[in-house]
Order: sequence, then C-alpha cells, then structure tokens
Amino acid sequence: MRYQTALRQASARVGSIRLELTGLTLTPASVMLCASPSDPTVERLAEYLAEELADDGWFEAGFNRDIWYSNLVHFTRLPADPWALIEWVSARRNLDLGSSVHTYADLVAWKFNNRHMVSATLGRAELSGPTADARSRSSGRSR
Repeated sequence: MRYQTALRQASARVGSIRLELTGLTLTPASVMLCASPSDPTVERLAEYLAEELADDGWFEAGFNRDIWYSNLVHFTRLPADPWALIEWVSARRNLDLGSSVHTYADLVAWKFNNRHMVSATLGRAELSGPTADARSRSSGRSR
C-alpha cells in the first residue's frame, strides 16, 4: 500500500511523459526496446517517487538511470542461435522508431513461473500534473 500511495503522489506532480524510441539492445535475459526522454519529465517522476518512498526507496537511492527501456522478449533458456540474435539486434541498435507518450504509471511485480515471466499490476496512477509544455510556458511568463 505504501508503494501505491507513493506512486499516486509522485504521478500527481508530473504530466505525460514522452520518450523517443531509439533502437534495440540485448541482455543475457531479454531483448529490449531503448528509449530516450524528450524532456526531463521522466527523470522528475523518478525523483518524486524516490521522495515519496522515503526509506522504502533504498534500492533506487542515488541511482541515476542512463537507459530507459521496455523488455520485448524474456528468455527462459539460451536462444537456439545466439550469434544470429546478437547480429540481428546489433543491426537494429540505432533505429528511429518514433516516440511514445505515457499518461499513466503502473506499479508492476514480476515472477518467473517455470516457463515464462508473469506480471501482476499492483497499482496504476494517472500522470496528472503539469506537462512539460505547461511548465515551460509558465516559466517563460514569470521572467
């Protein structure tokens, strides 16, 4: 419940998040879609969430994210032809895949059930605070 409350409170402080989708990367456990923030909103959300979590945020304390991503495929065993996968992902490392706009943040737990990863959404909060455009208009007027 504390995490759900922290998520709601942090999400009320920022508006929608826009990410530029920049290509693929590979880890030993997954193929990931890489993203880059269009503005500082997603970093602000992370900061606000750390503030709201207080002592519960110890795992993320002092952590500065240098990659934003979405897991596309989780591996439950070594791929049949790992070198082919490495080459395929390498060829797609830098792609302009457009952008995505996010208006909600989900609190998700993952577990492995002997065959695949299973997620459970524990909470959802609307990103209902000011948008980056509104903040820049507001700061422009105050000067």
